[in-house]
Amino acid sequence: MNPTTFMMRNPIRKGEDLRKFIIRTITENCDSDLPGAREEMIGEALQFYRARIVEHVQQEEQDRAAADRRHLEARLADLTAKYDALGAQHARLKSTMPTSISIREAEEARLGAFKLAREKAAKLMEGPDGQPTPWSEAIREKIKDPKPKWTK
Repeated sequence: MNPTTFMMRNPIRKGEDLRKFIIRTITENCDSDLPGAREEMIGEALQFYRARIVEHVQQEEQDRAAADRRHLEARLADLTAKYDALGAQHARLKSTMPTSISIREAEEARLGAFKLAREKAAKLMEGPDGQPTPWSEAIREKIKDPKPKWTK
């Protein structure tokens, strides 16, 4: 069946939707007394209707896929711009960051970490409301600072 031929034999009226067009075509053209002509006309109309529905559904899917693609491309462009900005910021921070520290700074940091750990252990042994206990005082008094590791 050729859809163009069907449309030439049965023109669609202005403003008529597809469903009403098919119903009108079937009711107006099914008055033939020839055997099988009615069934053939109904079959041709329904085949034309199915083809238009399939085309419509495919077009809707293509439109939805195109919209999704545009949305994803915009999101990808946004994320790429953010990634590039973060990469530039990382490079800038990396270039300004010192690559080494002095022995004195390292020794001070090591001693500071030890003192912080000792004080935390003492606080864990304190009673309610920060009341000193013999154990917390023993931790503070008995555990001495470590000897320097890199300096004399």
